[in-house]
Amino acid sequence: MSKLIYLFAVIYIIISFAGCDQDIDYPYEGKDRIQFKHFSVVNNKRVYTDSVVFSFGLLSDTIHVDTAKIVMEYLGKGSDQARTYNVKIVADSTTAVEGTHYEAFPEVQTFRPDKLTDTLRIVVYRDHLSKSFANPKNESLYLRLEESEDFDLGLRGGISMRVLLNDYLSQPSWWTGHGGLGYFHPKKWRILISFNADYAKSNCSFNQNNEGRTYAQGLDSYLRNVPTYDDETGMRLYLTYMQEVEK
Repeated sequence: MSKLIYLFAVIYIIISFAGCDQDIDYPYEGKDRIQFKHFSVVNNKRVYTDSVVFSFGLLSDTIHVDTAKIVMEYLGKGSDQARTYNVKIVADSTTAVEGTHYEAFPEVQTFRPDKLTDTLRIVVYRDHLSKSFANPKNESLYLRLEESEDFDLGLRGGISMRVLLNDYLSQPSWWTGHGGLGYFHPKKWRILISFNADYAKSNCSFNQNNEGRTYAQGLDSYLRNVPTYDDETGMRLYLTYMQEVEK
């Protein structure tokens, strides 16, 4: 039964990607096709991306080293054997410095057997990453997949991925789709997390059609009644605007 479920899952992935990119023939023949997972589902809508953000912003100040986890997937039949894929850093499109912002990792990576997805792990160093929200700066690590003995390349949109590293809270992908939250600010996000820890999740499902409406109203009330200020500019935060404070 488990093998049957596994087979159906692989077939579902193949069908869901059919027609997305005419560079790949269907049905798939030959080697399986490796790719970065280059979309997420936000409020039941698929959102495509060519980058992922790894931020220390939500972590304790005592944490100086952590691991970025990049989801890998393939198109094809699967295997009960471990397989290898190749991932290289595109130097002329990368600003992150090996040994300063991240730890060196092997170009040859292993995709575990009997898995639909796997994880590329990159150790990231915090101390030299930007903490400024007013003048945000990301260190970029640009990755590109190459064919290996076990894998051909997958869909065009998943062949490369830009990993953006920082130490501030950057806007999550669900913020705009949530509705009712106004402009993004890290302190507003932290207030929402204090209301409900699910707001810290990358796939937060709250919006104006569920309890997210109540949380948005709570955020508005909080900012009107509890003076909250931007640390860099000193401006007071409200739901839809920031106001200079008279000195």
